[in-house]
Amino acid sequence: MVGQPKHLSDLRKIEADVRITCRRCRFEEDWTREDLASHLFEIGGSQVWSEITRHLTCRRFGCGSRDLCALPVPYARRGANMSRRVGKLDAQLLGTALKILEQAVARSPGRSVATLEVRLALLVVHRYLRDREAVRRYWDCAADATRTVSEGLADPFHSLRNRLEQQGWIAPAVLLERTPTWPWNSPAPPGWKAGPGDPRFERPSE
Repeated sequence: MVGQPKHLSDLRKIEADVRITCRRCRFEEDWTREDLASHLFEIGGSQVWSEITRHLTCRRFGCGSRDLCALPVPYARRGANMSRRVGKLDAQLLGTALKILEQAVARSPGRSVATLEVRLALLVVHRYLRDREAVRRYWDCAADATRTVSEGLADPFHSLRNRLEQQGWIAPAVLLERTPTWPWNSPAPPGWKAGPGDPRFERPSE
């Protein structure tokens, strides 16, 4: 295909997804062709390529600009948690919502935890995740007071978190933990970065 596609469906021929970039804050968001087509249908938008961004707004918290541009990107354009420009407010908002949902998991067996606090947290997650079924599954389980321990909220919660990781909204916990540096002049123990006294601290001369 030469030049820009004429319709969203043309991306199937070139095996590409869509990257929406905000010209104001430079926030990037990747969409599969199917997800974007479904979203545009829900909001009454057009799938004609030149009209794709007309009814969209920047989803970065605190921006909301309509000055967007669309670009075809190949499948597997980047792995989860790579290069997504997540603002500090987005991270704080999602972090608070996930903490509320995680606390509900801890007290969920045998009781209903479908509180207003949990509902608001799920609304925040849905704003970023765009997966109604995963959100509804958590809410239905939270509202079931006859749920057993084996039917708790752990699985629905991990499903939500994993989807957020895959879409790049949050980083896996292992990536959030910084490896400490050994501060003494002796070989670093396992789990620590090499310090000044460890031969590994110095790069080999070329």
